[in-house]
Amino acid sequence: MTSRKTSLSRRAMLAAFGTVACAPRLSTEPPPVSPVFPLGLASGEPTSDGAIVWTRYTGAAQLTLRVWREDAEASTARALPVEVDANGFVHAPVTGLTAGAWHRFQFTEVLDGSEVGHSEIGRFRTAFPPDVAPPLRLGAVSCTHQKYPLDTLLQAAARDDLDAFLVLGDFLYADGAETSEEYRAIWDEALGRHPHQRLRAKTSLIAAWDDHEVVDNFDAELTVSALVNEGRERFFEYQPVRPSAASPGRIWRSLRWGKTAEIFVLDCRGERRPGRGEYVSREQLDWLKQGLATSPCAFKLILNSVPITEFPGPLFGLQLHDRWEGFPAQRTELLEHIDSKGITGVLWVSGDFHLGTVGRVSRQGPGSKAIEALVGPGGQRANTSPTYPSPPQFDFATGVNNYVLIDLDPATVTARLQYVSGSGKIVQDRSYALG
Repeated sequence: MTSRKTSLSRRAMLAAFGTVACAPRLSTEPPPVSPVFPLGLASGEPTSDGAIVWTRYTGAAQLTLRVWREDAEASTARALPVEVDANGFVHAPVTGLTAGAWHRFQFTEVLDGSEVGHSEIGRFRTAFPPDVAPPLRLGAVSCTHQKYPLDTLLQAAARDDLDAFLVLGDFLYADGAETSEEYRAIWDEALGRHPHQRLRAKTSLIAAWDDHEVVDNFDAELTVSALVNEGRERFFEYQPVRPSAASPGRIWRSLRWGKTAEIFVLDCRGERRPGRGEYVSREQLDWLKQGLATSPCAFKLILNSVPITEFPGPLFGLQLHDRWEGFPAQRTELLEHIDSKGITGVLWVSGDFHLGTVGRVSRQGPGSKAIEALVGPGGQRANTSPTYPSPPQFDFATGVNNYVLIDLDPATVTARLQYVSGSGKIVQDRSYALG
């Protein structure tokens, strides 16, 4: 990684020569991939006409972003100016693209009208047009510790057919960090690793957070607010996330892929108020209920970070307070809403447990027909429970590191879930009719 001392020195050198804002002159020999993009690049929050593209830049030249259709020549690229914030982060919104099409993008350094360096090339797919419902293929993972092997991410990155990738939180483990510099050092370590950079360049991310982005088992009521704020700010710095215009620090949001799927990203940590029995804020819960009831999409994916499923056994009971089960009034209200309104196509997708499972949300009553998939761990130790959940409520459970392929077929409202290990082996393949 380029040191701050090196970066400042380079900035001073470039300033001495001066920069201009004209279009770069193309040379016959492309400049090399520059070391001043130490964390690679990423994209996220795809819409039908664009996405957010991201990088961290430690140089001092003018940056330009080039975007072009994957099925077209790079010479057709649009060149867009890029703003770099005071800490080197770029979150560039790109619009005006073709819906449902794969695109490529690249950052270039421009000095005195010439390209002097560039990032690698990334790719993303824009979401489907709002009036169509083709099949959708997603990847998903949780629990990727920066000290553990991440072969699962390399397996996912080797694919060319993931329309987007879902991150269910515990993207890294920042426990013990207190200052901006300490949190950034952990994020830099995590994103400096090859598996993260390969996956983030290959397809767009849709990211939630969980506890370890701040500290283990945090909630907004009992955790020092300065830590929560630090974790939240670093999440928005390092992930290709589009902040809410109305509430910039709000993590919960939804994205649509045509009429195929609406993806509801929850914040199951930052708004908890145990003293009031609130797992999520009333505003977030009402937003989710309204969104589920009115969505025109065949599938409603709920990115949940910590499972809503009712888990049996004494070991799982020790952590009851840390998930939906510890907030029974809100859990029952939400599950009864889905059942009473006859809302179809709901698939819960969660993480946190260092365990991959698929099963019914409840043994009986509200949620007894709902399906939740726990994805991952992507790079962690297995759950230490001596026995894993089993039939009839659960169809499958594993502690093997994995990522999950989620295939959504709107014609039959069927979701297919394939758990893929770090060696590329499919350890489970299940399909569920959710209509």
